[in-house]
Amino acid sequence: MLFGRRVRFAIIVLTSQILLIALAVVMLVQMILIAMNGLVQFVENNRAILIAEVFLTILIISFGISVFIIQLRRLRESRNLDYQNSKSEHKQPDH
Repeated sequence: MLFGRRVRFAIIVLTSQILLIALAVVMLVQMILIAMNGLVQFVENNRAILIAEVFLTILIISFGISVFIIQLRRLRESRNLDYQNSKSEHKQPDH
């Protein structure tokens, strides 16, 4: 295996953050165009390009949902360090 579990997860999270930044940039450009012109219109006359854009958008949405689900699962995981911390907290006497 080329990368360990943590490195793969870090790459996935970084990729999702890059896609989030790209989405924010697109929204910023659209808002600027709306402020300047009052509206934004997109026209795609090439059907193949339109289908490719729709497919890629669905792919990005699916990727974002899967990363969100992976992060939720990882938040619910119990880590060895969590177990050790809770164990040491129970051993210390209260003052």
